[in-house]
Amino acid sequence: MDPRTSSRPNQAKFWCEPAFAGAELLKATYRTHCFPPHAHDEFAFGVIERGAQAWLDGRGRRVIMPEGTICVINPHTLHEGRPATEVGWDYRMIYLPVTGLTSLLAEESEDVGTTLHFPQPVIDDPQTLKLLRDAHVSSELRDATQLEKTSRLTAAVFQLVRRHGQVSHPMRSAAPSLPGAVKRAREYIDAHVAANPSLDIIAQAAGMSSFHLLRAFKKAVGVAPHAYLVQRRVETARHLLLKGQSLRHVAIAVGYCDQGHLSREFSRFFGVPPGVARR
Repeated sequence: MDPRTSSRPNQAKFWCEPAFAGAELLKATYRTHCFPPHAHDEFAFGVIERGAQAWLDGRGRRVIMPEGTICVINPHTLHEGRPATEVGWDYRMIYLPVTGLTSLLAEESEDVGTTLHFPQPVIDDPQTLKLLRDAHVSSELRDATQLEKTSRLTAAVFQLVRRHGQVSHPMRSAAPSLPGAVKRAREYIDAHVAANPSLDIIAQAAGMSSFHLLRAFKKAVGVAPHAYLVQRRVETARHLLLKGQSLRHVAIAVGYCDQGHLSREFSRFFGVPPGVARR
């Protein structure tokens, strides 16, 4: 094990760039952290700066994301991650909302009714990697101007999309649509994150029995309804924290009775408690 890194704990820091389509950025050092199965609403673009991450998606595809590569995760892709070696990995990530990216691309593309996706989760493209990393570093600097930050991020993301993104018409999209009952259940959970809904109530909203909903939801989404609720709470907490809201207010807003519960769940997903992760 590298003596320079073996004693360093898991570290993570989030911040946001409201002027760049509402993007949220992460810089992290993970030695032992293992992500539970989860999915993002946004596109996730990143660069592996050191070490390697072992990545597994909901379809059983296993890949290694090594140092010097770009990692890309499409929205709603169930996945988990863990260290690929005993020294873990360092990386920088950009979480870009789908609507934000669509707005950025609208001026350059006249395609209507298409879906952007990236077929490969690991990309070997040193030039684009440098653009992404330099843009991420610029965003982290307090003395960099807003113009420089947004210009670098825009140029990097545009090059990544042009070189490695694909568009397909919805009718030909490879992504399976959710069954109607599961879609209704997920929408109900999304709308009642803080309400602690019971399985029976969610099943009623979905229009099927509790037992059948459990099986159908896990099959379609990849995780059980209670795990999906926790994931949505943690994601919502991250967004609220980056808006400057207090830990106490955020805990209540996402349905936890105390900050400690929020901290435990947040740490399970991001490796550090929310007070440490917020810049």
